[in-house]
Amino acid sequence: MNRTIAAIATSLKPSAIGVIRMTGNDSIAIASKVLKKADTIVSKEYLLENTRKPLLLDFGHKEPIDKILFLFFQNPNSYTGEDLCEFSFHGNPILLKKGLEELFTLGAVPAEKGEFTKRAYLNGKLDISSAEAIGRIISARSKFELELSQKNYFGELSRLASRLRSELINVKAEIEAEIDFSTEDLTYESIEERKNRIQRTLDTANITLNNSEKVETMLDKTKIVIYGEPNTGKSSLMNLIIGRERAIVSDIPGTTRDFLSEELQISGIPIQLVDTAGIRETTDKIERLGIERSEKEINSADLRLILIDASKANPLSESIISKLNGSILIANKIDTKHESWNLEEVKKIASNHNSLVLEISCITRQGIIELEKEILSRIHQEVNSETVLLEDRNKYNFKKIVESLSKALELMDESTPAEIYVKEIEDALIHIGNINGKVDTEEVLGRIFSKFCVGK
Repeated sequence: MNRTIAAIATSLKPSAIGVIRMTGNDSIAIASKVLKKADTIVSKEYLLENTRKPLLLDFGHKEPIDKILFLFFQNPNSYTGEDLCEFSFHGNPILLKKGLEELFTLGAVPAEKGEFTKRAYLNGKLDISSAEAIGRIISARSKFELELSQKNYFGELSRLASRLRSELINVKAEIEAEIDFSTEDLTYESIEERKNRIQRTLDTANITLNNSEKVETMLDKTKIVIYGEPNTGKSSLMNLIIGRERAIVSDIPGTTRDFLSEELQISGIPIQLVDTAGIRETTDKIERLGIERSEKEINSADLRLILIDASKANPLSESIISKLNGSILIANKIDTKHESWNLEEVKKIASNHNSLVLEISCITRQGIIELEKEILSRIHQEVNSETVLLEDRNKYNFKKIVESLSKALELMDESTPAEIYVKEIEDALIHIGNINGKVDTEEVLGRIFSKFCVGK
């Protein structure tokens, strides 16, 4: 922590602006040696007087290499909690590297990965969950992941952990009071009331863990498979959803002989959309192979979009009905629906298989907006406003909380003395403390911050 560190904090690609960061006790002294105003070296006092004020200065120890914008943040009012300087150069990587070398020549040393954020944590500017969230914010693969990461950065996980800790501290205090003053004529909560309080905390921990796992599955791309018989409009629907001509559209049955896969985002959520070969009886070996692959895709789907052709009589075949379970049944070509089409009858059949029916037309775009809303609803159905994203470290801690509280309840059911089951409450509190950042080993900190870039 005594070292003054420096690093390039922006991408090493040509851009309008590139930033070098420097933090540590000698920051202002080093900066005063490398910054000039009208060929005159600026003093430390001048830089201190202009804390948090942007200064347009020349950068260069012996001769100017660029005209830069300089900002100084005096401790403790900085990102790291230390004196911190930011030098905004023209965004040429050669300039940035040359500027960094000058700072090293004057006494700064290269920052390690994540060292700026590690110092922010160690100086009390961030808790450990907020620090971890920064890594996710930087590397977020979608708008959805970014929003979840921002929740943790602004303290959602820490507040949850604090709430769990408060609940268990109250339980532990009650238990210890009963142990210490067992001979006194005092009234304590019943064992059932105590078990209920522990169970509520256990339920919250379990829900948090389960929701996070579901979210991780979503972040790894939700697989949506379009399935149906030939000429029902599967390829047309795929093209509408992705917004371009990806799949060949033809009236000739069997045009799609293999599945087509496309990655996209719907409202910031990563999606793998798969268009499959039309399902029918065929003697064509290549088409048959495509149909077999389509069957594999539909069986591995997170969400099934099963298309039928509403312009034909009896469009709902037994083979399609057998695939309905939990799917969205889409009646396409509703603009030219057959006279025998009966929406209510189809809905009855679909409801027996836990499926929803939507009417659409890929030609007129009728029902497409409603379909997209339903897709989003299905994806979001397991996610609520309290869902938080857990990194591996905190998944472990929540699993241990669940184990300890479950064990405590088992011991209570066996009429085990309070002196024994209170130990399980204490173990759960230790793991809650780990979530909030009450850790003191370099190994744990190293694992977290080693994932960051050197300028963070």
